[in-house]
Amino acid sequence: MTRPSISFLGFGAALPERVRTSSDPIFDRIREEARAKGLSEASLFYGNREHRCLAPEESLAALTAKAGTAALEDAGIRPDQVDRLYGYVSVPEFITPNELYAVHREVGLGSHAMVVPVQAEFANFVMGAVLAWEAMLAGHSERALVAVGAGWTRNVDYAQGHAFGIGDGAGAAVLGLGERLVLVDYAVDTFSDEYGSMTMRPRPESGFDRPVYGLEPARGLRSFLNSGMDGPPRLVERLLRKHGLTGEDITLVSHQATRKLLDHWNEKIRPREYLHTLEDCGNMALASIPVTLARYHRELRTKYLVLFGIGIGAHQMALLVRV
Repeated sequence: MTRPSISFLGFGAALPERVRTSSDPIFDRIREEARAKGLSEASLFYGNREHRCLAPEESLAALTAKAGTAALEDAGIRPDQVDRLYGYVSVPEFITPNELYAVHREVGLGSHAMVVPVQAEFANFVMGAVLAWEAMLAGHSERALVAVGAGWTRNVDYAQGHAFGIGDGAGAAVLGLGERLVLVDYAVDTFSDEYGSMTMRPRPESGFDRPVYGLEPARGLRSFLNSGMDGPPRLVERLLRKHGLTGEDITLVSHQATRKLLDHWNEKIRPREYLHTLEDCGNMALASIPVTLARYHRELRTKYLVLFGIGIGAHQMALLVRV
């Protein structure tokens, strides 16, 4: 039995107006630590010249809904034709429910559309696309919207190195029957022994009662340098080998935490093309992949596309797409 061709039908993105450059004084402590300590967390995060930040009064849910609406328009799909909404808004207004329900309301989706929050930072978009694909293959869905929003500039400690590249943004995609950008296969790795090495939690020891992201002492840096650096190339190579492909056959779009990771992954995977938005958008955590796709999806020049998400579960996910 031939499986139906489930495809990405359209993409959308939305960015806040406010721009913060890499020379902003808020990063002075990070630069001082990088100079003083050599190899430290502060020395690992670099490569963006600017990024976008939500203003205090701006709604991350509204920004995510804007990206979702743009994706629907790009796909030529009406809101009432969507029967599933996957994704996540992070960091949400409430512990629960997630603001993805507010996205449902603001996009104008019908009450028949199921909302499926996917709390899998930072692989939310890739995982949401795979879950939507599987629901369609099972015959339970016809069209899905995957929308993710990241507002992490409000939830980092600007004394920590990873904060240097964090930017806000939202991206979305519509999935349904199609003949271009067809989802082919995916592969996953789960490193549950790394659970707790990177977390978003209140940090009273550092003066933060609100949730703040952080690499936990020793364990977090070790995970970054081991599975974070070398896990993705192994996973992508496994997926490509299964289909008789090599890096020369693909365009790669990945998680975009820092130029250090992008350069390492590029060297190991050797894709024909590697697309990213790190320089002008920074690390948008869960939103980097769909924002990059919204910018470049009409310019793809290889037969295949690989999307790679990395998460703090810890988990990694690679999705193979036929262009």
